[in-house]
Amino acid sequence: MAGPGAAVDGPGVAVDDARAVPGRPVKAAGTGWLPGATVQVEICGGGALRGSPDCDTLRAAVALVAADGTFRLTLIAGAPPTACPCVLRAVAAQGGARAQTPVSVAGTADAPAAPAPARAVRVDVVAATLSGRPRFAELFGAPAHRTLTVTLRNPGDQPLGRAPLIVAWGPGSRADLPVADPVTAELPARAEQTYRIPVRLPAAAFGRYSVGGRYASAEFAVTTDLYPWGLLGLAAFAVLLTVFTASAAVRRSGERRRAGRAGAVGRVGAGLPPFVAAERLAGVLDAEAADGADGAVGADGARPRLVSTRAVVRALAGEAALVDTGGLRSLVETLRAASLEKER
Repeated sequence: MAGPGAAVDGPGVAVDDARAVPGRPVKAAGTGWLPGATVQVEICGGGALRGSPDCDTLRAAVALVAADGTFRLTLIAGAPPTACPCVLRAVAAQGGARAQTPVSVAGTADAPAAPAPARAVRVDVVAATLSGRPRFAELFGAPAHRTLTVTLRNPGDQPLGRAPLIVAWGPGSRADLPVADPVTAELPARAEQTYRIPVRLPAAAFGRYSVGGRYASAEFAVTTDLYPWGLLGLAAFAVLLTVFTASAAVRRSGERRRAGRAGAVGRVGAGLPPFVAAERLAGVLDAEAADGADGAVGADGARPRLVSTRAVVRALAGEAALVDTGGLRSLVETLRAASLEKER
């Protein structure tokens, strides 16, 4: 590689081969740059003393700086608009950091470097706006489409060459993700030029985003707020629906349990009358006892000296239910004792 760029302690740029041939690729690499920054690399004549007017901006290439502060790119060499000495110049879109390294361009005559102009080339940003009405789909997380409108003015008395217009976007206040490099035209002296660049912001964008860029020495930035309210509403509705469904299920389960308990109580209460004639109960018990007195099994499976509780309950209430067998036995003994006393 050729020697490092002009910046020693800051960013630097170098080329694989310092002899450039118009129409052939030139490989360049940079070190010491701000991670995430966008860097434009171009071949310039006149030592790049006048900035963009000395550079072949039509064949410039753009690279994104990696996390370690380096970048690599390839651009197609071309003849700069002014005579050599020539350099390969790199300029960052954010902060204006720059570096350059000498190169030679085949077929380009050498000439003494032009003296630096008395005044630096200046460009004013008359207006920079981000327009576009939110589409319905954006409310549900679709990518947002906006239009960046930039109006530039050349306040000097010399025309400004075709400087690149670099546009980028990013979350918050930092615009470092490249959008586009639209083709620009020469900016006449004391004239204005307006450019409109479509910008596509990411899907499910949430919060504030910045769109900015640089043209020659001028920098600009605008912000917009994006909130997918429809998507947030759907999420809130899903949470409420889940809570409502769970509470309804719990409520229905409780109602079923209460209805089951009430039904059981109702069935028992309806099946067993509060009072029963003693003669009726005694007749049932005597009939059951008679069936099992000789050791035979009764119709309801009664055994000797035993009474079928099913037969008793069926006779009294019309259906089988839980019966206190011990209580029935006590009742049988009481009724029999009462019957013996009556006979005496």
